[in-house]
Amino acid sequence: MSFASAGFVPFLVAVFFLYASIEQQRSTSVIQRWSSLVASALLTWALADALWLLVIPGARLLDPMGLALAPWSQHTFSTYAPLMGPLAFALGWASARRWGAISQGQRARAWAAAGALAALGGAVVWAARAHRLPSLSAALSPFGHPLWLCGWGAVRGLAARDEDPAALRLARQIALFLVSAGMYHSWAVTTRGAYQYLLALILGTVVLDYFLALWIGDRTSRSPAARPPFALLIASLVANLGILAVFKYWDFFGRSAQWAATHAGLSWTFVPAALLLPAGISFHTFQSLSYTVDVYRAKLRATPSLIEFATFVLFFPQLVAGPIVRAEEFLRQIADPPPIREAHAAEGMLRVLRGLAKKLALADPLSVYLVDRVFERPGAFSSLENLLAVYGYAFQIYLDFSAYSDIAIGSAALLGFTLPENFRTPYRSSDLAAFWRRWHITLSSWLRDYLYIPLGGSRGSDARTYRNLFITMLLGGLWHGANWTFIAWGALHGGGLAITRAMQRARERSGLSLSRLASATGALALGGALIHTVISGTVRAMAARAGVDPAWPNLLFGWLYLAPAWAALTVWAEARAERGSLVAKALGALLTFHYVCFAWVFFRAESFERAREVLAAIAERTLDHPNVPRWFVAALLAAALSHVVPDRAWTLARDRFVRAHYAAKAALLVAAFVALRSITLPASVPFIYFQF
Repeated sequence: MSFASAGFVPFLVAVFFLYASIEQQRSTSVIQRWSSLVASALLTWALADALWLLVIPGARLLDPMGLALAPWSQHTFSTYAPLMGPLAFALGWASARRWGAISQGQRARAWAAAGALAALGGAVVWAARAHRLPSLSAALSPFGHPLWLCGWGAVRGLAARDEDPAALRLARQIALFLVSAGMYHSWAVTTRGAYQYLLALILGTVVLDYFLALWIGDRTSRSPAARPPFALLIASLVANLGILAVFKYWDFFGRSAQWAATHAGLSWTFVPAALLLPAGISFHTFQSLSYTVDVYRAKLRATPSLIEFATFVLFFPQLVAGPIVRAEEFLRQIADPPPIREAHAAEGMLRVLRGLAKKLALADPLSVYLVDRVFERPGAFSSLENLLAVYGYAFQIYLDFSAYSDIAIGSAALLGFTLPENFRTPYRSSDLAAFWRRWHITLSSWLRDYLYIPLGGSRGSDARTYRNLFITMLLGGLWHGANWTFIAWGALHGGGLAITRAMQRARERSGLSLSRLASATGALALGGALIHTVISGTVRAMAARAGVDPAWPNLLFGWLYLAPAWAALTVWAEARAERGSLVAKALGALLTFHYVCFAWVFFRAESFERAREVLAAIAERTLDHPNVPRWFVAALLAAALSHVVPDRAWTLARDRFVRAHYAAKAALLVAAFVALRSITLPASVPFIYFQF
């Protein structure tokens, strides 16, 4: 289930009505009460079946609805199969109605969950080694739908308890957990073999972090003055980062080690594992880690409820690609799920619509019509076309990821939840530090709080500050992907931030005026260019002897003498912009944007060779453009103009939409969704950050 798939809007509508229906009955008459219970149970049942078919297309429904659909779905049933669903729903309803929200024994239930997951994991490992995994999957598949209905029966049973707020909270938490787990499983079932059980793996890490945080909290509560056991935090780090390293970086580190061994004269062959990267593994890993770290730092108390923590990690709007939410900010919302609010829900739907418009009308055309083609064969296109493709990718990745964030924030708002903002027109930034305060805000703040500051931050010497900035962005680049091009992207941003900070400190501490700073760095750039011209032949010869493409040492040397001048100009522009100069603000934004675009070349390119081809094609300065379609130009201009439109324009449009009549809102949403579907490209373009 993808946010851009045709089934997402029906999925979101079904989730909205399911969640909205979870409320305690207020009927006084016995007849009214029971009729209301039956009606709500049937509604939940029907919507749960619809969700099951949306998240697992072609699945069997082991209930009367499945029997009714059998002639079209070509499913065969045994005599008693249609009774499994009703019995499971009734079992869940009766159990929850009888026992309700039991606060005692939560750890025992967590241990039971851990045991069940361990048993399932052991069975999968055994079946995979014995080549019997298809048989195991076939044996377990009939229990999926009844288990799903049992969960929704428990939701209805909890909501049916009289004057029991704790039961109502638990009902909403279970509903959110079921929807979130179902959405993640909808991706897993499209994979092969043991990957179809990845939901069990992520739930296993959830249970582990739940217990580790509890044990850290227990040790702290027994002796508040004592330091929490560091070994428990290390266990969480090793478990979470270990899983991430195996799935995402095993082949990368292995190939890198083989390259190093070969160049050292050693004979060693690495066999790649070719593991499939689980959806959103980087995001939920960071989210879980922040929880245990915050508990260790005593910034947060460990939650005693496993369902609360599991729902926090799996929360479906932001599970796959963010925004990265902190436990201290979001866990309290999960602990006491807010009711659906009309204005909040209307704003959420408009936010979802804005995200879909960014993705379908702008980001996807930029990708399909030029960006993908140019980065596949840069030499087949002119300099202007390569440059437009770089600009196009800069706006494509912004629109694509901010679209996902918009849909995530809007989907959460539809249910009453608030997620943090993730983008604020980043290409308006007049320096690189401002760019990172506006781009992927939740990631940059995570890296700041959990990596940059623990490394020492800006404490200590200037050299240590610049080192910490560089290391943070270098690891941030590696987080994005297992490729040296991502590390180069991180190094460019780390180096750019360090030099910008150096220029700012030079101005503040030495009392250098901005004009003198710009003159000094300009002289450095001019002198460096002259020296570069003189030694270019020597650099080429040395690169040839080392077996390195001479483009890279030349590019690195050029960056060393040009980057200070660029940073000084952005510092100068930022200072003038603060005094009200629009020209300086525009200049700083242009300088920062083009540095970011230069780094995007490495982020987008599949290899250094491909990045070199793009840069070399741009350097040829050919201006023909027969391969640039009008739709690409229109999308690029619209994306650029979106950074010029004042923020208050969106606020005004949102407020007017929220205040509009129901009929007007419904008509606008339906018309917009129909229009978007009509212009959607035939081939689906996955979200870029889905791969991270």
